[in-house]
Amino acid sequence: MSDGKWRVTASRVVHKDRWIHLRADDCVTDEGAVVAPYYVLEYRDWVELVALDAESNVLLVRQYRHALGDISTELPAGGMDADETDPVEAARRELLEEAGCAGALTLLGETRPNAGTHTNRIHIILARDVSKVAEPKDDPHERIETLWVPAAEALRMALAGEMTVGMQAASLLRGLAAAGVARIEAVQA
Repeated sequence: MSDGKWRVTASRVVHKDRWIHLRADDCVTDEGAVVAPYYVLEYRDWVELVALDAESNVLLVRQYRHALGDISTELPAGGMDADETDPVEAARRELLEEAGCAGALTLLGETRPNAGTHTNRIHIILARDVSKVAEPKDDPHERIETLWVPAAEALRMALAGEMTVGMQAASLLRGLAAAGVARIEAVQA
């Protein structure tokens, strides 16, 4: 019985720098079909924070995103540094750098940004009792505006498509449900 996995017969690096690693694999499916090249993007793991203050308001950030060509409303998030192995500690660093905030952090789980082409994981972190403890890091490459919105408003924004990063909208839903701030139920057909 086949396990459905593809076999890699050759692999080569197309481009690699500090931001991106693009690999081209030559593959054979379990049925013998050749898929070559198949491009794979290798990125560092990422952390996304669903940060709630004591009143269950959600911390959001607004910043310019060049690929979008516009300002994006998002969760505090960022790539794990090369030397970081603990997603909770990476999230703690990101929360402090982007918003000057701290709180009690818990790892909820992980997801994938695009299992078809990306190798990295997205670690979803719930931060509770978040408050400002310092000034955000001054980074000329990231001019970040922070805003607090009620959980219901953050949920509305995600469902209305005002949060355009799909993996962050999914993380927000998962975080609000885990915090007991939103209830998501399956509908019986």
